[in-house]
Amino acid sequence: MKASKETIFALATQRGKSGIAVFRISGKGSHTIIKSISSKKKFKTNFATLNNLLDGKGVIDQTLTTFFKSPKSYTGEDMVEISCHGSISVINKITKTLLKKQIRLAEPGEFTKRALINDKLSVIEAETINDLVNAETENQRKTAISNLSGNLDKLVNEISNKQKKLLADIEAIIDFADEDLPKEIYKNIKEQNKNIYKQIENIIERSALSRQIHDGFTITIIGKPNTGKSSFINYINNKEVSIVTNIPGTTTDLVSSSLDIQGDKYTFIDTAGIRKYKNLIEKIGIERSLESAEKSDLNIVFLKNNEKKNYSKIKSKIFVKSKYDTNKKKISGVHSISSVSGYGIEPLIKTISSKLKKKPISGPVFSRERHMESLKKSLLLLKSLDLKEIDIAAENVRRSIMYIDGINQKFDIEKILDIIFSDFCIGK
Repeated sequence: MKASKETIFALATQRGKSGIAVFRISGKGSHTIIKSISSKKKFKTNFATLNNLLDGKGVIDQTLTTFFKSPKSYTGEDMVEISCHGSISVINKITKTLLKKQIRLAEPGEFTKRALINDKLSVIEAETINDLVNAETENQRKTAISNLSGNLDKLVNEISNKQKKLLADIEAIIDFADEDLPKEIYKNIKEQNKNIYKQIENIIERSALSRQIHDGFTITIIGKPNTGKSSFINYINNKEVSIVTNIPGTTTDLVSSSLDIQGDKYTFIDTAGIRKYKNLIEKIGIERSLESAEKSDLNIVFLKNNEKKNYSKIKSKIFVKSKYDTNKKKISGVHSISSVSGYGIEPLIKTISSKLKKKPISGPVFSRERHMESLKKSLLLLKSLDLKEIDIAAENVRRSIMYIDGINQKFDIEKILDIIFSDFCIGK
């Protein structure tokens, strides 16, 4: 796998009005190109230098320009990072000036892809960087930074080494088949194998739980029209997410919004009111409401009176009666709230969190489907190991090692590069 010889650049910060914007340039020609449009001609490596970027003789902007020398850079190539003022006009002018220099815009994730190719990062570290960039909550950040510290690399290597020892013991039986082997050797191999696949089972279980940290929890708001569903969504978001009127049936489709609650991501889905429909649009909206309730981790059922029995088929539910500011009559087993005064909403959020939040997950976890598939394939091979067919057993352990090593090795990496970098942002 060869690194591209092209020099690339990208805006590494969000495009828009800001105090500072950062451009990244990477490739063999990066230093020469930036010097050709700079007021400074000599730069100290790894040191931010006050420098004017030029378009001909005119100054584009006063910047802080930092040169990095291969291999001691993020990508492992010669690199330059330019911190400029974050106005749209400055960003546009620098972009046009760089394009004139015959360097191309980077593809999404191309800087990290080059770091991977140049052995600056492992495959898992490259994936974890994207998880860290996309982290929306505190617990997502904690999981990503823990994985970035090398915990997953160590875990993969640990399992792989255990399996290689297992394979060596199985191959010893094959090599010395004509000799009297200790009876304990078969027992020891079975014990080794069991310990390995139990460890993999535990990792799969932990990682499945961690998916809720990665993906968050989904909560559907369901109930009759005009029961306060949309007002509740607007209140907890502190802005108008859903349209609220006195006219029944204002919400006709699913409206979602996400919140960070105690470090976890919660996505609330406002739905069409459950009622007798009058037209096709209302029918489709109600069907989508019920489908959303079926898929949700939790459902909040808004009641008009005390029609709990109407929602017996709705799973994992909490009953709520809104508009406490106008009707203070309480119902047993039902949370009373007001989206006008805020009454009862904090206790309701605590109840939601306590129902969904699991015990803290200790140890490294895998968050990507690619990892999980490799672990499951390895587990299947180990659990079906039969020492009565010793040659087949050895081959199955070899294949199991291949799946585990494949999580973090670059053989056949071209096949998964598109998957790994498909959701990276440009400039990373």
